[in-house]
Amino acid sequence: MFIWFCFAVVLIVVALNDFMFFRIENEYVLFLFLLYAISYVFGVSGQNFAEAFRIACITFAICFVLNQFNLIGGGDVKFLVPLMFFAENNIFEFIWGTAIGGLVLALIYIFCGKKVAMFRKKLFIIFSAMRKKKFRFLRFVLLSFYKIKTKSVEFEINDTDVLKQEVPYGVALSCGGFFVIFDVMFR
Repeated sequence: MFIWFCFAVVLIVVALNDFMFFRIENEYVLFLFLLYAISYVFGVSGQNFAEAFRIACITFAICFVLNQFNLIGGGDVKFLVPLMFFAENNIFEFIWGTAIGGLVLALIYIFCGKKVAMFRKKLFIIFSAMRKKKFRFLRFVLLSFYKIKTKSVEFEINDTDVLKQEVPYGVALSCGGFFVIFDVMFR
């Protein structure tokens, strides 16, 4: 139960960082691998490790090629690999959850693109104010915020084509992770 709680927290944190900064930090990916190793040792996951490893390798290879054509971000590729390990017997649920999350995300960006940009900007201002108060937990949660310069974060609100907008796929991948958690916990 604790493993799945930690997994859920990391999914939320990654989704928030990807939504705010379009970044998925290596620390979160490494933490997920460590969490999977711990869950494997304690028998929470890993009943089908060989199959999960095979699927993770195939997924990485396909997504790496897609990344070379700028169809998916590098952070999304590295985030997807530990998710495949956790999904092991629930690959269908993961793909289904990711598809639903991606569809909802795409519809939000299509119909509310400017509002999403304004919301991101407001969140950034709130986090900037909290940064000055030096919340330690905030440093873990918003690792991207502390690694990038505030001036490098641009919040453009323009009327460009919807298809040219950057979309944080890490949010959709996190949705897929939550479908896996739901299936494991309530099956």
